[in-house]
Amino acid sequence: MSQKVRTIGSDNGDSRTPEIGQIIDVIVPVQPSILISRELTTTIHPTWGESVAGYLDAAIDSPNTRRAYSRHLTRAGEALGVDSLHDITGADLASYRAAVTSSGLAASSQSQALSALRSFLTWSRSMGGHSLSAQLVSVALRAPRVSVAARFNVITEKEIAAMLAAASDPRERALAAVLLGSGLRVAEVAKLAVRDVVEAMDGGVALFVLKGKGRKDRMVPIGAEVDALIRAYLASTGRYLGGDGPLFLANDRGSKSRVKTGLSTRAISRIVGELASVAGIAAKQVTPHALRHSYPMRCLRAGGNVVAVARLLGHSSISTTQRYVDHLATSELRATVPPLPVRGSGAREVAS
Repeated sequence: MSQKVRTIGSDNGDSRTPEIGQIIDVIVPVQPSILISRELTTTIHPTWGESVAGYLDAAIDSPNTRRAYSRHLTRAGEALGVDSLHDITGADLASYRAAVTSSGLAASSQSQALSALRSFLTWSRSMGGHSLSAQLVSVALRAPRVSVAARFNVITEKEIAAMLAAASDPRERALAAVLLGSGLRVAEVAKLAVRDVVEAMDGGVALFVLKGKGRKDRMVPIGAEVDALIRAYLASTGRYLGGDGPLFLANDRGSKSRVKTGLSTRAISRIVGELASVAGIAAKQVTPHALRHSYPMRCLRAGGNVVAVARLLGHSSISTTQRYVDHLATSELRATVPPLPVRGSGAREVAS
């Protein structure tokens, strides 16, 4: 930046110098700092809410994870009591962890709350949002130790057979087979396209999961019985492998619309609940996630190893899959427990 000033020449005999009294314009450089107020030089940091919104939009793909992390990070901002990321200290993080672990929340909820904040701080640090070291964040927000096996709502082999038998049309049979025979998340099933049913290099058929949780693609092999039910469903709707559009249609009964809409996660959950009801599964809430939990248990009982099952499920950490192995250990313990001498169907009718 520059400005013009008026100056008067001198009478030193230099022909290049104007005569006395002659006014000339001289360009004088001006330092920008001279023209900027001190108040305007203060760095303005994004608010906590603005930073969280940017993180959720840029780094989290799963709608379910986005909702959960949004809730946890909103509460974290309120608990930390800071205006922006720039104000956080290591002591703040340690205090927050102490509050979470003594809150009475389930261990899984505690872990998710701390994981959400760790992930957020890791991402925002890469964006220049704060200067806390990765080691400090990791130590201050370490996950709590869980000594009790996680509780999973799973269904038995008998109940699986009953659900498949309860399916009344090709779509219900194919949907139940995919949920039970692939272990996919309900959001991943809803996103499946016809072209995602592919023939793998080993000659079998697999489901290609595009951008699953963590933005990871994976191939999940399916059995011949699942493949057959998918093909029967496609044939019933006049479609073929390799075609366009969603695999599971919201309306596949004579819809004339060229735009094919897929089943929503809500609709899939409703169908699963109806199948469980028809199958006579009582006193148990059967959801798509319960079917996902049932899948690794069946794989492990069939001799699958933890690493392979982790890949099938799309787990980023083997420790997540290890929880299912703990349940297998529980079944081994059960074999050592003798039955009570109960007569008839009444629990209180015991032998005298």
